[in-house]
Amino acid sequence: MPPDPLAPEANAAQWKNWNEISGPKWVRLGSRMEARFGDVNELLLARAAPQPGEHVLEIGCGLASTTLPLAERVGAGGHVLGVDLSEPMLAVAQERVAGLTQVTLLRADAQVHAFPQEHFDLVASRFGVMFFADPVAAFANIRRALRPGGRVCCAAWADIADNPHWEIPLAVALRHLGPPKPRPPRTPGPLAFSDRDYVRSILDAAGFDAVAVTIAPVFLHGTSIAEEAELACLIGPSGALVAEKRPDAATLAALQAEIAAALTAATGGNVLRLAARLNMIEALRRH
Repeated sequence: MPPDPLAPEANAAQWKNWNEISGPKWVRLGSRMEARFGDVNELLLARAAPQPGEHVLEIGCGLASTTLPLAERVGAGGHVLGVDLSEPMLAVAQERVAGLTQVTLLRADAQVHAFPQEHFDLVASRFGVMFFADPVAAFANIRRALRPGGRVCCAAWADIADNPHWEIPLAVALRHLGPPKPRPPRTPGPLAFSDRDYVRSILDAAGFDAVAVTIAPVFLHGTSIAEEAELACLIGPSGALVAEKRPDAATLAALQAEIAAALTAATGGNVLRLAARLNMIEALRRH
């Protein structure tokens, strides 16, 4: 594959991942993944409180599942700029927002992109800010894009111990596949912002005011034990371990069966509401 002329040097690994691996995977899983995050979307929108006429910068807009309600709330007099690394995901998002004049989608890396300065009233993100190679530099760049008085509201995953839908499958995967390759601490990924003190230090260093990182319980909406076991081998920490180890078909089948049994024991077979916890990140630019 030829080099991507848009790929920034600052976050090259995540650019490659979201264009060649994770982005296409999310497009394939599409409706299955988005259906489980309904409560997350509602929580983010309630905390962010977008108002009619506001200008919103959305980091990691993905398939536009949060872009659409943000656009509805700001109305025709406002605007939402949705930014994402992933060309496959943005292609789907573009179809979803077609005809909405208050939405623009941009393929760019929010860590380094030259946004208009002091322009946005709100920066919002659902699971999009944990993938920066240099999070302090990224949030400093985001802060410059906020007008004085503007605010940030982002959802990130809390610790894996607070999220049994990940903790349980990972424990099973580790027994079958062994530990992953060593990684530097806080490597960009789903759990990079799980330490609330660490996240506060990032926003403090980036110059934000009134920084708050609070834990928030939510429910994820599953459909069946079999589907949860399948998803656990595709996404999250257990999915990453499966992708790294590449088990044969027999091992993968045994892994899914044991994950299904473990989830059944933990939930009584009811996966329609899977308890999870988020870190809600909120801050202001006062000046």
